[in-house]
Amino acid sequence: MKKVLFVLAFLFLVGFVSAVDVPATNVSYFYSVACSHCEVVAESGILDKVSEWENVFLEKYDVTINQQSREKYLDYSEMLGIENGAIPFLVIERGEGISYLRGDTPIVSGLEDAIINFRSVEINGVNHPFIKRVTLIAIVGVALVDSVNPCAFGVLLFLMAVLLSMGSSKRAFKYATIYTFVIFIVYFLLGLGIRKLISSFSILNYVQIIAGTIILIGGIIELKDFLWEGKGFSLKIPGGTKPLLEKYVWKGTLPAIIILGILVALVELPCTGGIYLGVLSLISTSEISGIIYLLIYNLVFVLPLILVAYMVHHGTKVDAVNKWVQKNKRYMRLAAGIVMVLLALRLLGVV
Repeated sequence: MKKVLFVLAFLFLVGFVSAVDVPATNVSYFYSVACSHCEVVAESGILDKVSEWENVFLEKYDVTINQQSREKYLDYSEMLGIENGAIPFLVIERGEGISYLRGDTPIVSGLEDAIINFRSVEINGVNHPFIKRVTLIAIVGVALVDSVNPCAFGVLLFLMAVLLSMGSSKRAFKYATIYTFVIFIVYFLLGLGIRKLISSFSILNYVQIIAGTIILIGGIIELKDFLWEGKGFSLKIPGGTKPLLEKYVWKGTLPAIIILGILVALVELPCTGGIYLGVLSLISTSEISGIIYLLIYNLVFVLPLILVAYMVHHGTKVDAVNKWVQKNKRYMRLAAGIVMVLLALRLLGVV
């Protein structure tokens, strides 16, 4: 188990270094097809040029035909304390800092310098952080907390025990890997769908308030389980689905393992979906970077499952891992509860 903790710590460190040393630059460009000044920017090719730079992510928003783009434009204008109505308008964000350019001449002549020599603007005398910005270290850290939970380990350990009783550890590891890969695919596809659904709402703030409220309730339940384990309602796999899951576990065939992975990914959502919903709500307005973050999140989420399967394959007893999970599940719920409350408060605009 020390090896698992070491690898998780190493991954967290990699995420930290990536987030601190090489921060991404996110460029949001607001325009209209009927705007002559916007046409000048388009013909200059400056947007295409900077979008090809490493670690620069550009997103374009037509404010006249898309209500969500218009809302985003108004949010930036209000936050930066500038009058809305003038386009082209371009916002540059790096880490916690934010800057902007307005008009075709400033954008065409100054965009490259603004990205290379990024300088945050000051609002009310301080550099104003954009509250909805999500960094790589946050994605990695939150995914790690979400991945280490009793629900994620429970079915895998039962599966490994059954497969080991039926055949070799090599076969058990192979099927456990396939099972985990199926969970990754289903979770990733579910994330894409939920993220698309969230971003389709024209009034995104209301959606985030609803999501934040749901996540806050879930976080309180997790904290309750840390203090009073087993009492009252808990976030867990629905009890009625367990016989169905056990049926496919005992079959032990490849098609059964694939079906099991799909079912587990779906029925696990009440247990692990709170943190996932929070992350999806925060990245719903980002196109390219949002999908990249979603991919990274799900890779980190399934990594402990692969590591546990690998350890069992190399001689670690399933009972030993299960005892560790049972011993520490209260603290897993504590970590999940804290993260969910923090995500909820951020979505609700409290922090």
